[in-house]
Amino acid sequence: MTSPDPVVVDEDRMTVLDMLDNLALTTTRINQSVRNRSRSIKGFVLRDNHHHHDHYRHHDRRDHHADIDAIRKQFLERLHKFEARWTQDAKTVNQREKLVFAVGLANVLASGLVIGAQPEWFHVWYSVQMVLLMPIRVYSYRRRAYHYFLADLCYFVNMLLLVYIWIAPQSGQLFLACYCLSYGTLAWAVVTWRNSLVLHSVDKTTSTFIHVLPPVVLHCIRFRLDQQFQAARFPAAANLATFNLRHGMTTASATYAVWQTLYHVFITIRRKDKIKAGTITSFEWLRRSYRNTAIGSFVNNLPEPLPVLAFTVIQFTYHLLTILPCPVWYRFQYLSAGFVFAIFMVAAYNGATYYIDVFGRRFQSELEKLQAEVAAAASSSSSSSSSSSSPPPPPPRDLDSLQTPEQSSS
Repeated sequence: MTSPDPVVVDEDRMTVLDMLDNLALTTTRINQSVRNRSRSIKGFVLRDNHHHHDHYRHHDRRDHHADIDAIRKQFLERLHKFEARWTQDAKTVNQREKLVFAVGLANVLASGLVIGAQPEWFHVWYSVQMVLLMPIRVYSYRRRAYHYFLADLCYFVNMLLLVYIWIAPQSGQLFLACYCLSYGTLAWAVVTWRNSLVLHSVDKTTSTFIHVLPPVVLHCIRFRLDQQFQAARFPAAANLATFNLRHGMTTASATYAVWQTLYHVFITIRRKDKIKAGTITSFEWLRRSYRNTAIGSFVNNLPEPLPVLAFTVIQFTYHLLTILPCPVWYRFQYLSAGFVFAIFMVAAYNGATYYIDVFGRRFQSELEKLQAEVAAAASSSSSSSSSSSSPPPPPPRDLDSLQTPEQSSS
């Protein structure tokens, strides 16, 4: 099966809608490949069924005939379920997701324009986005039973930053805590939690923004504001000319300790029955995601309640380590900008990985599993008779010609 040549678009006239149409075209190729592959597997099952019907009719093996019918029915039912599930998933790239993608891309562009042209308005731009995105996040997480994630540090820090911006801009302790936690734990969490900038997904885009935007806001407050405006609007930032690492660590760690205490009291202790019943928390997610690593294996093998204590100690150590470069970010504007840009690029790379490796290839593993099971069933049914006159036809081999999105666009 050969994929048609990709549509050639004049680069001088290319628009966002052209990019979205190419994404839809790639999805159409994938869906067509799924349908062709499903028909191929169905044809193989039917041909193999007729082959064994002829053989068993010749040898009068009615019991094997019934077994083959049952196997055939089972695989066709599974294939039908897979086709239905893929068809439902394929509907995710529709007009609504295209619109979300375009809005997300425009948001990134608008954020850059605000930083460059009107940096004194970026804290307002950030606040508006939080007001719009957080209710959606609360609703979606509550519906999916992820609501205990809302007690994580990232939301706590964003709340503190909003308090600093609109309620207590004169508080030097609050500014220092927000700066250390934003440039420290929040920014590096993009790497730890593998946040992905997937622009057609409001959920993934929100996760990226709540980790990336706080250091961007503080970068603007620290370096991009006029001195008179900074002194009038954010006096705490204007008064902190130099960054003392010991003071910063102490202030941020005290703030961190407040959050950690509240988290353990209201989530770990008071909600332990619901957690045991299956409601997931960030701790449980990390235990599962890193169970195959050395540190994950170490934590998971500890007797209860030591895993929670070990996780708390490791997380606090990680928090301290991420604060160590903060004096550099606070002193040098371009290094600060470079660090924020690097964190954003990690999120963008994770998003690209999602589009190519997850979204584009997800169906291939399902089809390969079906192919392997069909081949195994055919081999088993063939070996059940010692006097088979001819071997069953081989399973279809056209899966190798199936093109992934990056192949079909090259």
